[in-house]
Amino acid sequence: MDKSVQPSQQEVQFVLQQLREIPCTPQFRLNAQIQRTVRRYWENVPGAIAYLKEAIRTWKGIKSPEAVFVAACKEGRKPETQQAKSAVKEWFEWARRQRIVIAMSGEVVYTADGEAVALAEMMRRCPMHM
Repeated sequence: MDKSVQPSQQEVQFVLQQLREIPCTPQFRLNAQIQRTVRRYWENVPGAIAYLKEAIRTWKGIKSPEAVFVAACKEGRKPETQQAKSAVKEWFEWARRQRIVIAMSGEVVYTADGEAVALAEMMRRCPMHM
């Protein structure tokens, strides 16, 4: 892991403040474990905060928002929408290397012969194999 990306104390405090302000029940409690997690998994923090906010919005009940946040940091979780976007990006890069598609605009991809096809349809037609 790249140790050069160490957050400053100010950056850590900013993140802790963001966590404190997330409206959830029970109230998000900052403790030493949270601070260590933020420092250790710094590059995963933005995705984990977004994941926690989505969880609060969509799950039935969360007994420990801290546990959700820590797990999200450790596992590099992101909200569903971000995961879907990165899967599409990965598929598109692969499909472009295979010369299956040449461009993408919104939810449409363009084949080498200029055909416009719905992205979801093309992903179904040509599943990615590495």
